[in-house]
Amino acid sequence: MRTIKLFNLAKGFSVLFLVAAFLTAFHQWTYSNVPLFTQFLIKTLLEVPGIAPGNVSVGQVNLPQFLINFFQSDDEVMGIVFRVAISLMVLQLFRFSLRFVEMWLKGDLQERVSEKMRIRLYQHIQDLNYEFHNKSDSGDLIQRVTSDVETTTNFLSGRMLDVVHLVATLFFGAYQLILINPTMVYITLAIVPFIGISSTIYFVKIEKIFDDIEKTESKMMTVVQENLSGARVVRAFANEAYEIKKMETKNSEYRDALKRANKIVAIYWGVMDFIGIGQYLIIIAIGFYAIQNNTMDAAGVVASVALVGMLIWPIRGLGRIINDFGKALVASDRINEILDKPSEYLSDGTLEPTIKGGIEFKNVSFKFSDTNEHLLKSVSFKIKAGQTVAIIGRTGSGKSTIINLLLRMYEYLDGDILIDGTSLKDIKKKHIRNQIGVVLQDPFLYSKTVFENIAIAHKNVDKDRVYVAAQTAALEKDIKTFKQGYETIVGEKGTTLSGGQKQRVAIARVLVADKPILIFDDALSAVDTKTDLMIREALLNKTYKHTTIIITHRITTAKEADQIIVLDQGNIEAIGTHDVLSKQEGLYKKLWDIQGKLEHEFEALLKAGDPDVSR
Repeated sequence: MRTIKLFNLAKGFSVLFLVAAFLTAFHQWTYSNVPLFTQFLIKTLLEVPGIAPGNVSVGQVNLPQFLINFFQSDDEVMGIVFRVAISLMVLQLFRFSLRFVEMWLKGDLQERVSEKMRIRLYQHIQDLNYEFHNKSDSGDLIQRVTSDVETTTNFLSGRMLDVVHLVATLFFGAYQLILINPTMVYITLAIVPFIGISSTIYFVKIEKIFDDIEKTESKMMTVVQENLSGARVVRAFANEAYEIKKMETKNSEYRDALKRANKIVAIYWGVMDFIGIGQYLIIIAIGFYAIQNNTMDAAGVVASVALVGMLIWPIRGLGRIINDFGKALVASDRINEILDKPSEYLSDGTLEPTIKGGIEFKNVSFKFSDTNEHLLKSVSFKIKAGQTVAIIGRTGSGKSTIINLLLRMYEYLDGDILIDGTSLKDIKKKHIRNQIGVVLQDPFLYSKTVFENIAIAHKNVDKDRVYVAAQTAALEKDIKTFKQGYETIVGEKGTTLSGGQKQRVAIARVLVADKPILIFDDALSAVDTKTDLMIREALLNKTYKHTTIIITHRITTAKEADQIIVLDQGNIEAIGTHDVLSKQEGLYKKLWDIQGKLEHEFEALLKAGDPDVSR
C-alpha cells in the first residue's frame, strides 16, 4: 500500500518514463556488445602468422554478422584492426549520443515530477483548514515541501530508471556471457539470492533510522525557523545563548541519527565490495583454468571478465536502490500524510451572492475539537449593512472566534449565520473571504516596498487610491519621514516598522481593497490614543461604505460604534449603544468607569494644548 502511494505521486508521467526506460535498456544492449569487439580483435591478433585473416575462427563472437563480414573484408590483419577500431568508435559515439538523450530525459522527468509534486503539496497545504495550520510547525511543513519532495522525486525518476538499468544489464550481460562460458554466469548470479536477503535486512533496519533522521531534521528546521522569525524577541531577552544551546541539542540529535545510518551503510557497502572483488577473482581463476585446459581462449576470458563487470556492479548497486527506496518511502509517507488530510473545501457552499454587509448570528454555538467546553453558547445578534459594531469582552470570551466563524475558518456546530439573509454555509468560502477585509493585531507584511504592501491585492491600483488609504490610516506622515517614501523596503514580516506602523499599513491595505465588510481584530492596540482617534474619525468618511466590526479592549474605540456587543464567557451579556451600556450595570460599565476617566483627562489635556499630548 505504501509503495503504491509512493508511485502514485508520479502519476501522469508514464509515457515520458517509458521512453526513458526504453533508451536505458537499449543503451545497455549496445554496451553489452563492446567487449565482443575486444574478443574479436584478440582472436584475430592471436592467429598464427601465415594463416589468412579470412580463415580466422570467429564463429563464437556474438557480433552481428554484417559487422563480422565488414571486418573480414580486408585481407590484412592491420586492416581488420583498423575496421574494428573505426566500428567501435562509431558505436561509442552512438552510445554517448544515446546516453546524452537518456540523461536529458531523466533530468527532465525528475524536474517535471518534482515541480508537479511540490505545487500539488503546496496547493493542498493552502486548502487545509485553519485548525491544521494552528497546530503545525512551519519548519516541518517547509521540509516536506522541499527535501521530502526532492528525496521522493530522486527515487521515482532516478532510482526507478536505475532498476531498469539493472534488469537490462543483467539480462544482456548474462545473455552475452552465457554464449562464451555458462559457468561464469552461474557463479556470478549465484550471489543474487544472498544480496537479496541481505538487502532486505538492510532495508528493514535503515528505514527506521531514516524515519528518525527525517523527524530530527524536522525538529532542527523548526528551531531554525522559530529563531529567525523571533529574532527580535530573542535579542530583547538576551536569550541567544539558550537558543544556540537548543540548536546544538537538535543538531546533535540529527548528527547522531546520521551516524547510525552511516554505520549500517558502511558495513553493508563494505560487505558488498568484498563479495564483488571475490567474484572477480573467482572468474579470473576460472578463466586461467579454462585456458590451460583449452576449453576457452584468451579472447573469451578477456571478454568474459568485461561482461562479468556488467553483472557484478549492478547487483552491488541493488543496495543503493534499496537504500534510496527506504528514504523515498519515509519521505513519501510524510508527503502523503499531508495529501491525505481532507481539504476544507470538501465542505463548501455553492452560492456567490452580492454581499452588502448585513450579518445575523442565530443561536450560534461553537467548541474546539479537543475540548468539551463550548467557547460560544447560543450567540445571537444582528448587524445591519453599513453599521459600525464594536465587540468587547474579557480575554478568551470568544471575540476572535466570532470573526473566525464569519470567515469560515471554523465551522459552527449549532444555529446559523446569515449574510444578507443567505446562510453562510451555502456561500462559497473563497467568495465570502473575498468580501471581508481583516486587519489583525499582528499583521503580516511582505518583504516589499510600503506601496506594494498596501496595494498587495491590487497590482494595478491607482496611486491616488493608495495615498488616500494611507492618509485615512494616519500613515502618511510616517511615510514622509522615510528616505524613499512609499518605495521604502519593509523588512521581513515588517521588522523595520514599529507595531503601530505595521497595523496602519495593514489598515491601509484593507481600505484599498474596499470590501463590503471590514473587520478590525484588536488592530488599533499598538497605536496611541490620538492616532486611534484620527483613524476612527477618518473611517467615518463617506468614501468608504462598508459594515465595520471592531474587536477591541478600548472603550474609547468602541464608544463611537453604532452598536456595541458585550461578550462574557461565551454568552452575550448586553447589546446597545455607549450611552445605554455605560449606565447599565455590567462588564461594559466597569470598563468605562476605569477607561472613561482616562479619556476625559486626555481630552482635557488636548484642549489645554499640552505639548506631550499633542505629540
